[in-house]
Amino acid sequence: MKVVLLAAGEGKRLRPATLSRPKPLLPIAGATLLDFHISSLKKSYQDLSLIVSYKKELFNPYKELGIKIIDQGIPLGTGHAVKILEGRVKGDFLLVYSDVYFPPKFDEELLTMTDGYDHVVAVTPVSEPWEYGVVHVEDGLLKRIIEKPRRGEEPSNLIVAGAFLLSETIFDHLKEIGPSPRGEIELTDAITLAAEKGEKVLIVEISPWVDAGRLKDFLYAQKLLLYDIISGKRQTPSDFRLEEDILLGCDISLENVEIKGPVVIGPSVKVTDSYIGPNTYLEGSCKISDSEITSSIIMARSLVADSKLTNSIVADNSKINCTSANEIIVAPNIEVIGCKLESGTKIWENVRCLI
Repeated sequence: MKVVLLAAGEGKRLRPATLSRPKPLLPIAGATLLDFHISSLKKSYQDLSLIVSYKKELFNPYKELGIKIIDQGIPLGTGHAVKILEGRVKGDFLLVYSDVYFPPKFDEELLTMTDGYDHVVAVTPVSEPWEYGVVHVEDGLLKRIIEKPRRGEEPSNLIVAGAFLLSETIFDHLKEIGPSPRGEIELTDAITLAAEKGEKVLIVEISPWVDAGRLKDFLYAQKLLLYDIISGKRQTPSDFRLEEDILLGCDISLENVEIKGPVVIGPSVKVTDSYIGPNTYLEGSCKISDSEITSSIIMARSLVADSKLTNSIVADNSKINCTSANEIIVAPNIEVIGCKLESGTKIWENVRCLI
């Protein structure tokens, strides 16, 4: 069976961190979300493809793994991404969003009961379904998908989770639908049309699940991935060794450092006189001194000194000095000096201030 991973999005809600890398390639738990998906799926499937657009050149290394790269061009929606697969796939195929956390072996759950059904859609229960595409279910079958209904008018608490087993008839339905109000070709509209035409669309509930599109959710996905690794449910990412609840790369220097795992410390990282708290990832060649960092991601070649960071992402090659912050995102190649930053702050340019 062919597997197609959608990786064309920009990750706008995680800007400015995604100025340097698309969301599926942001560092998380010692790898990327895309890497974790590929690692799981390649065990069972040989024919994998990526649909890319934003910063598509960054996906070229995956060609060395035997993965096909398909350029979506200007992304016009998930339906448009699937539409360009016509002629490239034969028979049923597995479609997966690469920027979502799925539990290990989620594909096995999706494929368990496929006989007699035209399509299978993964769903998950959430507390605020009106923020997503909500599934209307009758007798265990999907009848329609309602995009972001008014609060209180949602037909269930089940939403589309971003994993599908689709048959080739989906291409016929995609040809019949027009652009949605936001001007995109929606896969969910094509699936609804399939159900309306009498095709059987099975739902399979998957949990835990995280749409890793916002800062809080991305960091929660990291927490789940680290738990999976430490508990043996996922492979340890390549180039790391697992020591109890800490993933360690090579050529690390740690001097007078307190670490409370789970933590990932990448290759060539240097940490002195600091506290590294749970659910933190220090990517390769970072330098940390006299600081406290918890539940955060410090991307490659960044420097943090005399600072306290929690629930934050600092993008590549940035410098944070004498700063205290919670829930911030810092753009690549930025200096932040002497600041106390409010939650939700996004740093796009150099900042110097007095705490």
